[in-house]
Amino acid sequence: MLLKSRLKILLAERDMSQKDLAEQTGLTTRLISEIVNNKSKQYPKEALEKIISTLELSDLNELFAIVDTEKE
Repeated sequence: MLLKSRLKILLAERDMSQKDLAEQTGLTTRLISEIVNNKSKQYPKEALEKIISTLELSDLNELFAIVDTEKE
């Protein structure tokens, strides 16, 4: 099992750039990019809370998907 970020999709649905999200959340563009590209091994709780709040998500499952690596 693998946790995969859906942030790229969510940003596209809202016509937002990574830079826009970084500015609105106060997070670095580097951290946003790492989350978008699934490069981050750990996700800071504060960063996730800011992203969820800014994108007005109601569930963490909207931000991440669980992928079965055995099927890929």
